[in-house]
Amino acid sequence: MKAQEYIASLPKEVIADLGTQEGRIRQTAHDPLLFAIIYMLHHITNDAGAISLSDFHLALCEYAKKWAMPITKEREHRDSFIAPRNGGKSTWLFTILPMWGAAHGHITFVAAFADSAGQAEEHLQTFKTELDTNEILAKDFPDLCTPLYGKRKNTAIAQSRDQIRQANGFAFVAKGADSKTLGLKIGKTRPDLILFDDIEPQEANYSENEAGKRKSTLLNAILPMNIYARVCFAGTTTMPGSIIDQMRMVEEKEREYKSGTKEFESELPISTPNSNSENLENLDRELYEALDPDLRWVIDENIKVHYFPVIIKEGDRERSLWPEFWSMEYLNSIRHTRSFAMNLMNRPVSLDAAYWQDADIRVDGSQREYGRTLLVVDPAVTTKKRSDYTGIAVISRGLDKEGKPDNLLYVRYAEQHKISPGPELKELVTGLCERYGAKVVYVESNQGGDVWKSVFDGIPAKLRLERAVGAKELRAAHALDFYQKGRVIHTGFFDTLQTQMFAFPKVTHDDVVDAVCSGVLYFLGKPNVQPSIKSQSYI
Repeated sequence: MKAQEYIASLPKEVIADLGTQEGRIRQTAHDPLLFAIIYMLHHITNDAGAISLSDFHLALCEYAKKWAMPITKEREHRDSFIAPRNGGKSTWLFTILPMWGAAHGHITFVAAFADSAGQAEEHLQTFKTELDTNEILAKDFPDLCTPLYGKRKNTAIAQSRDQIRQANGFAFVAKGADSKTLGLKIGKTRPDLILFDDIEPQEANYSENEAGKRKSTLLNAILPMNIYARVCFAGTTTMPGSIIDQMRMVEEKEREYKSGTKEFESELPISTPNSNSENLENLDRELYEALDPDLRWVIDENIKVHYFPVIIKEGDRERSLWPEFWSMEYLNSIRHTRSFAMNLMNRPVSLDAAYWQDADIRVDGSQREYGRTLLVVDPAVTTKKRSDYTGIAVISRGLDKEGKPDNLLYVRYAEQHKISPGPELKELVTGLCERYGAKVVYVESNQGGDVWKSVFDGIPAKLRLERAVGAKELRAAHALDFYQKGRVIHTGFFDTLQTQMFAFPKVTHDDVVDAVCSGVLYFLGKPNVQPSIKSQSYI
């Protein structure tokens, strides 16, 4: 949509009001998006001059409206937005939204932090350049765009690389995450908005120990600057166990917890952010206790986590979070890589993972006819909120041009479900058997034993119960060998499966990869050659 088209879609009285300075100020006072269109249009339009916004950007605008509201208690507004790299986080949170808050007096003192001082200062310089060059902003908000001068004529106060102060009383300080910040204030004024933008370095320059130190700085030096300040994190994961990854894991754990009590239409949020509960009083104690103790700090600090994956699932349909920037064609072309998992889905996998690599996973959805089809269930025995998922995979033999079985296997379905080991599971399995034509249902019966005979009684397929023998690592290594020989092909992008494959064996849930491995070995047996993996620790 062109900016003119958007303006034309507004109510007539609003359009008329935008023709005057007073009207523009009045109409944008509580509308960050309209402010961006009127004053910062060059930041949100593409090369064709059309407004380009993602669900993430719109959610940020809704979130920022809270800045105009008074804070009534300690740590009341603390939010974290986890979004794909290059998704516009810095543009909105370091430039557009602080400018809106500063122009209308909602925010008077911003303290912004990035991984390094230089990175934070670059953001501030972008903000300052806008103040110096934006003509319509200067016309409507002259005091915001004018530096604060001291008693000496023509001597501006605090106009430096890491700090600016403006004539309307607004101040902006930019620091590196490890800078000395204790007692940061101007006169008696403390920051009323604390921003964090990608406060962690890349994995090659980071470690678990360094992540612990940075978290300590965050909790013990930066956040205590003002317990009444609005706090906003924006980031992309840089390694497993990083600060942003810990926040994501809390959000994920909450979704796991909720899925144990009601069915979700999709695995990931659709158009609005998912967030953890307001505080511990409103959070089920069972969920809090189910969290790893190292993650509880997110709840303790009342940080509400909003997670935006680059691919949004809406039932059976998928779409890009920001189609103008990431086409689905492009996303699908890189979807099998670790970089995609870390930088676009914020599901980081260690570069030292021992088993599946990018090149081991082949995706080809062109096969239309299949031979013998197997449905594998790796079941969770209970549905308590702390229990594991049930992993389900559908695997078929391929057929050659003459309709005869070939030596290829096709993974056609691979998902995890938090589901009751009773009628619900039977209904799901029955539906999948009918959908994919599975004639055999293979269940790993190490847990539950013969109970599965009653659970799956009456399904339209032969039930086969098998006890898994040997370590999971060994079974995975055997299945990996067939992947590396090109004999296993995925017919689609199974993100949960790929995440588990890349992280294996250091993975919280392995139910889907275990189901797939069981199905591969059911068809192909154990290979005769030692698979190529980085680590041989399973021997």
